[in-house]
Amino acid sequence: MDLGLKGKIAVVSGSTAGIGLAIGSTLAAEGAHVVLERPELRSAVTAAVDSILKQHKGAQVRGVAADLGKAEGVAKFVRQVPEADVLINNLGIFEVKPFGDIPDSDWLRFF
Repeated sequence: MDLGLKGKIAVVSGSTAGIGLAIGSTLAAEGAHVVLERPELRSAVTAAVDSILKQHKGAQVRGVAADLGKAEGVAKFVRQVPEADVLINNLGIFEVKPFGDIPDSDWLRFF
């Protein structure tokens, strides 16, 4: 399949395992320059990059260990990846609570 992604920079957050890693691998197979992300766990990022490189010889893939749930983590990430053509947001948390019981601090943490 040709999705027209050859040479495009594709950022996949939360991408060192599971669905995020599978998305990163698929984008690499399509010729995108893939950037994987995981909060501050360099070994997981390195293992994910290596996994994709083993599957797709010659793939353009790199990783950034940064916590995108915090302003300083976002700043670190943007310094290393100042632009992207594709963003796959595979991050997110939630807590089961009635809507009216969710304080603003939780909303900020969730998003």
